[in-house]
Amino acid sequence: MLNIDEPAHLQPKLPLFRLGFRPFFLFASLFSLLSLGIWGGFLSGLSLLPNNINPLWWHGHEMIFGFACAVVAGFLLTAVQNWTGQPGLKGLPLIGLFTVWLLPRLLFILPLDIPFVAIMIIDLMFLPLTAVALSISVVKVRQWRNFVFIPILSLLTLFNGFSYYGLITNQLQWANNGLYAAVILVGVIVALLGGRVIPFFTERATQWQRHSAIPVLEWLSFASLLTLVASLFLPQIILLTRALAGIAGLVLLLRWSRWGWQASWSVPLLWSLHLSYLCIPIGLILIATGLPLSVGMHAITVGGLGGMILAMMSRVSLGHTGRQLKPARPMTLAFGLMLLATVFRVLAGLPSAWFIELMLAAIICWMLAFGCFCYYYAPMLCRVRADGRPG
Repeated sequence: MLNIDEPAHLQPKLPLFRLGFRPFFLFASLFSLLSLGIWGGFLSGLSLLPNNINPLWWHGHEMIFGFACAVVAGFLLTAVQNWTGQPGLKGLPLIGLFTVWLLPRLLFILPLDIPFVAIMIIDLMFLPLTAVALSISVVKVRQWRNFVFIPILSLLTLFNGFSYYGLITNQLQWANNGLYAAVILVGVIVALLGGRVIPFFTERATQWQRHSAIPVLEWLSFASLLTLVASLFLPQIILLTRALAGIAGLVLLLRWSRWGWQASWSVPLLWSLHLSYLCIPIGLILIATGLPLSVGMHAITVGGLGGMILAMMSRVSLGHTGRQLKPARPMTLAFGLMLLATVFRVLAGLPSAWFIELMLAAIICWMLAFGCFCYYYAPMLCRVRADGRPG
C-alpha cells in the first residue's frame, strides 16, 4: 500500500477529514441506517418524510445517489492517491465536498421550506466535483487507465438528472429509468474495481495462483453492461433489455469463476467480497428470466452493491488506518446478514402474502450489518492512524 508522507503540520487537525474514505464511509453508513429506518416506518404506516416528497422515489434515489455514490466517491478519492502517488483530497476541500453531499440528504427529510429545485442543484454538483478532484490527480501523472471513472461519474450525474426530471414532470418512467440505469452503472464501477482487487486479495491471502485476465472477457463484461444501461431507456423493447441482462450476467459469472472463490471460504474479508460480487450476475440473470424488474435489481443493489460496499469498507478502513486486516469477529456475522437481507428482499419482490414482513426482515438485517460496521469502525475512522502515518 502506497503512503504519501507529509509533514505533520500539513495534516488536517480533524482525523475524520484526512482522506476521502473516512467521512464518506462513516456517514454513508449512518445515512443508510437513517434512511432505511424511515423507509421501514413508511412500510409500517408511519410517514416520517415531508408531504411534498414521494417516498418511493426518495428511497430509491437516496440509496443510490445518497448512499452508494458517497461510498464510491470515498473509495475513489482514497484509491487515486495510491494509483497516482499524488496527495488525496483532505482538509477544507474534503469538508466542502462532504458538505455538498450531506446538504441534500438533510434537506430532503427536514421540514424546511427549501425549493425542491435548489436541493436538486446542490445534489447534482456532488459527482462532478468528485470527478474534478479525481481528474486533477490522474491528469497530472497522465494515468489515463484510471480516467475511465470520470465519464462514469458524469453519466451517473446525467442519470441523477433524469431521475429528478421524471419526478418534477410526473413522468415516473423517466425517474425509474434514471435510477435503474444508475444501479447498473454503479455495477460497472464494482465490476471494474472487483476485477482489480478480488483476484489480487485472494492471491495474497491464500495459496491460490491468480489467472491472467482474458481481454475478450473483460471487454464483453463492460460492453454488455453499458449496452444494458442504454436499453433501459427503450422500454418498448423490454425483451432486448432482458436478453442483454442475461448475456451480461453469464459473462460476469464466467469472469468471477476465474477469481479463486474456492480458496476464500476461511477468510471472511474474502468470501464476503466473492459472494457479494456473485449477487450481481445472479441479479442480471433474474432480470433475464422475466420476473419483475425490481427482483433482479434488488439482488444487485442489496447483495451486490450493499454487500460489496460493506466488505470493501471493512477492508479499506483497516488498511488505511494502519491496522491488520483482521476485522472484529461480529463483522463475519454482518457479512452473513447482508446475504440474508438479499434473500429476504428478493423474496419480497415475488407474489406473496408476506410482502411487508419480508421487506422489514431485509431492512432489519441491513441495519444490523451496517450498525455493526458503524460500531466497530467509527472510532478508527475518527482517530489518527494506528501506525502514526498520514491519511
